Amino acid sequence: MTGITRFVTLLRHTQRRSLSSVLLVAVAASTGLAQAAPDGAAPVPRPLVDTSTCSRPIYPEEDARLKNAGTVTMQFLIGADGWVVESKIQKSSGYASLDEAARSGLAKCRFKPATLEGKPVRAWVGVQYVWTPE
Repeated sequence: MTGITRFVTLLRHTQRRSLSSVLLVAVAASTGLAQAAPDGAAPVPRPLVDTSTCSRPIYPEEDARLKNAGTVTMQFLIGADGWVVESKIQKSSGYASLDEAARSGLAKCRFKPATLEGKPVRAWVGVQYVWTPE
C-alpha cells in the first residue's frame, strides 16, 4: 500500500469551542501517532485537516435531549486533491445517529493531502470524535 498511512485524531464535541480550535489541537497532539514506515523507507506525511473548510458536526437533537454520549472511531480516505473519497465507521459510539452525524459532518472537510516524494497521494486518516452533552 504505497503512499498510504494511518493515524488517529481525537476530536471532542463541545459547545464552547469552534471546530477549528479543536481540530488544530487534535492534529497537533496526534503527531506521534503515525504508523511507522518500513525500515529504510521515508515516512509518508499524513493528511491534515483544513479547518477552514468545515464546521463542527451537528449534535442530533434527540441525542442531545437524552444526553447520549460516546466516541466514534472512523477512517477517511483522503484523495490527492484533499477531499474525502471514502469514509467508514470502525467503532461505534453506541448510537448510530451520533456515528452518522460525525461521519457525514467530517466527510465535508477538506484535508491537506499526504505526499510521497513531494507529490500529493491518497491516504487513510483515522479520526475519533467524542460526543459529550452539555
